[in-house]
Amino acid sequence: MLEYENQMLLDLLHEDGLIVTAKGLGIERILISLITTFNDPGNLVLVMGTTAREEEYILNQLEGHRLTPQPRCITADCPVGERAQVYHNGGVLFVTTRILVMDLLMERIPIELVTGIIVWKAHRILESCQEAFALRLYRQKNKTGFVKALSSSPLSFTAGFCHVERVMRNLFVKKLYLWPRFHMDISSCLEKFHPEVVELHLSMTTTVKEIQMALLDLITATVQELKRSNNSIDTEEFTPENAISKSFEKMLKIQLDPIWHQLSPRTRTLVADIKVLRTVLGYLTQYDCVTFYNLVSSLRTTEEALKSSGWMLLGSAETLFLNAKLRVFGKVKSTKDKSKKEADAINELNELNLEVNPKWVALSEVLDEIRLEVSDSRSLEKCLVVTQDDRTSRQLREVRRSRVIDDDGSSSEKDAEEDDQNDRFSNRSFLSPLTLVQSVRTTNDPFKMTQLLEEVRPKYIIMYDSDLMFIRQLEVWL
Repeated sequence: MLEYENQMLLDLLHEDGLIVTAKGLGIERILISLITTFNDPGNLVLVMGTTAREEEYILNQLEGHRLTPQPRCITADCPVGERAQVYHNGGVLFVTTRILVMDLLMERIPIELVTGIIVWKAHRILESCQEAFALRLYRQKNKTGFVKALSSSPLSFTAGFCHVERVMRNLFVKKLYLWPRFHMDISSCLEKFHPEVVELHLSMTTTVKEIQMALLDLITATVQELKRSNNSIDTEEFTPENAISKSFEKMLKIQLDPIWHQLSPRTRTLVADIKVLRTVLGYLTQYDCVTFYNLVSSLRTTEEALKSSGWMLLGSAETLFLNAKLRVFGKVKSTKDKSKKEADAINELNELNLEVNPKWVALSEVLDEIRLEVSDSRSLEKCLVVTQDDRTSRQLREVRRSRVIDDDGSSSEKDAEEDDQNDRFSNRSFLSPLTLVQSVRTTNDPFKMTQLLEEVRPKYIIMYDSDLMFIRQLEVWL
């Protein structure tokens, strides 16, 4: 464990409380350490709030510790009669909330003998009244057992009124431990293992710049109209700058959800339009020009225009539509006053003239640099490319499989029958880095990327899309 992780563990062991850390700082290692500490036949410690996947991961991590008895999972597959005996045998037990409440009510659990309860994902305790009810039943008959709660979702505590206070009241704890990334102990610890980082700044094409400016104008106009239409609510934070941030939708939810039923139809339409425009802005730099054009074209229909607040009638909307088409077909040449033969030739040229995504070009160049760097290595190096979602991952795999991006930005058909034959004789394929493309949001598995880093152990990591949680996971892993 790292130095700050040891301090987190000591804090929780010293006094019951709720510990809240930034995402990606490895709070699961604190849970594993707590389980290792209390796993003894003389103790009976219950862990609540974990999913089946999380339990599987934690038990796999505990295999090397040779714990006796081994922590067990109490699920519906465990018969009622057997559960009572399992509780009396002691140790650490993962229990589903429903079974825990039922066994507490039926007195199958010797409550007075429970050493304590560990609450995982404590920020969810207000969403599930069963967990709060189980803790109340436990605390009513056991005044000495501990309650140690963990959460790595600080933003969840910002919603609602006195959210932290209500969570701590339901947990029956009085101590709050906050561990943000900028905590002095965390910063000083992680700086010791800081890797070499190269940041690339890409220049956008003229059409992309014009589309971006048009979208910003549309978002600004929509946000201003939203503020004008709602003088009775606090719209101070409804600004164009905030509208393009990742937290804006959460900000809208906090402000408008309590009074959503009181809002006018136009206000609801304006909120929906802001979400649409934010999606379009994300697609602009995330996906290829064809995907972006398809999205924009789907919005330019009579049905969508009638559902919108009227932003499609603005001049900036026309700029958006024209430039989105220009990125796919290029500058359309006029066939007026041309002969039939010349007109047919021009129409052929107007079919497709795709604009290459600058991020593709940069990624290809970086991978080529890595290939040159490892060319003298006799071992198989690994390179991990991290993307935001599955769609981007599949797209990048296709780009690397079927095309090579030239230095001038044009694309040409190849990595390749002739090269493959040469590779068989020169052994260059063995010297090339093994490139893996992985999305950070494939599933809801919070340990997926941590496991991937531990199993693959890549020498090079390319972050095609920035993800704060993965960056912190990477810092901890290094």
